[in-house]
Amino acid sequence: MTTAASRLRLHASRQRRLAHRAGKAPAGKSCGVSLLAAVTLCLGVPNGSNALEHQVRPSATSAAQDSQRQFHALLEAYWADFLRLNPAVALSAGDYSSQELFDDSLEDQWRARLLDMLKHYSAALATFDPAQLSADDRTSYSMLRYRLDTDLGFYGSRLFELARMLPIDQFRGLHVGYAADAAGSGSYPFKTVADYDKALIRADNYSRWTDDVIQRLRQGVTEGIVLPRIVVARMLPQLHAHLAIAPDQTQFWHPIESMPAAIPAAVRARLTVAYRQKIATVIQPAYQRLYDYLRTEYLSHARQTVGLGQMPNGEALYSYYVRYHTTTDMSPAQIHALGLAEVRRITAQLTAVQKTVHFKGTLHDFLAHVRNDPQQHFERPEDVVPSFQAARQQIVERLPALFNVLPKAAYEIRALPASARQSQDNGYYAPAAADGSRPGILWMNIYAPGVRDKFNVMTISLHEGLPGHHLQTSVAQERTDLPSFRRFDSTNAYVEGWGLYAESLGLEMGFYSDPWQSYGHLNYAMLRANRLVIDTGIHAQGWSIERSVRWMTDHSSMTEAQAAAEVERYVAYPGQALSYKIGEIRILALRTRAQEALGSRFDIKSFHDQILLGGSMPLTTLEQNVERWLASRGAHQAASRSADRSHR
Repeated sequence: MTTAASRLRLHASRQRRLAHRAGKAPAGKSCGVSLLAAVTLCLGVPNGSNALEHQVRPSATSAAQDSQRQFHALLEAYWADFLRLNPAVALSAGDYSSQELFDDSLEDQWRARLLDMLKHYSAALATFDPAQLSADDRTSYSMLRYRLDTDLGFYGSRLFELARMLPIDQFRGLHVGYAADAAGSGSYPFKTVADYDKALIRADNYSRWTDDVIQRLRQGVTEGIVLPRIVVARMLPQLHAHLAIAPDQTQFWHPIESMPAAIPAAVRARLTVAYRQKIATVIQPAYQRLYDYLRTEYLSHARQTVGLGQMPNGEALYSYYVRYHTTTDMSPAQIHALGLAEVRRITAQLTAVQKTVHFKGTLHDFLAHVRNDPQQHFERPEDVVPSFQAARQQIVERLPALFNVLPKAAYEIRALPASARQSQDNGYYAPAAADGSRPGILWMNIYAPGVRDKFNVMTISLHEGLPGHHLQTSVAQERTDLPSFRRFDSTNAYVEGWGLYAESLGLEMGFYSDPWQSYGHLNYAMLRANRLVIDTGIHAQGWSIERSVRWMTDHSSMTEAQAAAEVERYVAYPGQALSYKIGEIRILALRTRAQEALGSRFDIKSFHDQILLGGSMPLTTLEQNVERWLASRGAHQAASRSADRSHR
């Protein structure tokens, strides 16, 4: 599940809005939602209160089937209307019906339309009795109720107004996402003439979005809700990278250079002229306006503090982000304490690796040695992708031992364009298109120091690709019997928790028998534990960047530059970094619960089916599903449910 606060980053990455600007329908028509929703779901019309009520009452079986069809129609209508409000999510899901549109979420009309839609579906969902639904439909009911209640609480509150005054950052700002899409390295397709023409319209919509951003930033200055100075400083070179260069030297020219051969010469010539003009007169000026505003006006108002808790109403906003990203009720203080405990546990494991490689000295000395040993790092950026491709092949051969269901979608590893030098991130995984038109791609920023560590290759590969994000997202998308919102959307704690759990499977797959690969696994496990400490430290306890970087370098082999980039991510994207460890701990606890309950009957493949085949979901819903599975196998009395609740 995604909400705007995160979409202003995620689908403002990723995350990441309105497909159709149509007004409300006349009374008695579609209630302002999709035609499918209008058939049975108009507000004020209870299920069954239509012409059918005057006909012969159907049999109980027929009535149940009809109710099931109506429920499934509601789920699909909800997703269709959600995508109309979120065209970036639609692109990611492979829905190109509104590909020319761009984010509208900073506009008041978007909020009004969204709230109308949420209220409509909240009322429609209430007409169904979950006790009368199948087990799988009860899961869908629970998930949709969770989404609707969470989104209504956020978008209808002051918290959303605060969030949209902080609409961009250097990691997930849509200025970064647009550049990737427009260069052909994102979700936007450049395959047909229509794709190319709609991209020209999308450029105009992006230009409008930059003006929306400036308007919201100005509002924030007036109300004292402003970004940290360090965030603004990091965005300036990202924006400037697109300026003062000829259109055909920008990354926005890449689609012209790689235009499909099937496009006729006359059309090719027309598009070449149109793209040159659009880049010079719309795209670059949009980046210029945002750059100029941030540099000459906003920067002087940006705050020196970095934590949300140090901003007016920021404590409440951070508490929301914690709940949203973890799908738990854990407080920042509880998460901080959990992080400290995890750091202590992983420190002991790193000490054991130090002994295995016979390094003399303290653990701090050992971490410094690894940090500075040239043999542990790729010398050339171009060596990164082949190394990850080799790791992928090793993993593929061992997956059948752990999984019944493997993805059909192809998985590739590619280097981001040279402009990624300005990014503060190591890269990202872009899901495959459900229709097979786009493979899953791990985009690597081969210039980032974080991907130049040889010992991290296997762990990153397990997390981002197989059996991590690529397997999880593709398996869910390929389950066409699931409701669309469960196939395509994502819950951070589940998705990143699964990615981190996937890293741990390297032990069972035999990849960590080498002490340096084991070190890489523990290095990343420590990173996620440090995130619990530092994210809460910054936003709830007033930690500075300097203190946070020092904590990171004291508890990992990261260089100071790597640690600074990580810490600045937590500053820019509050709460998201908490999702990894919280989700992993919950999945591991569920596995322990299943092993204790089933004993010799425990089958790892069947357990993974229970985690993966229902799609992404809140952790509480995942727990309920596993409990139902255990009960169906006669294991409901074999173990207590308390194993993972101690972490709540």
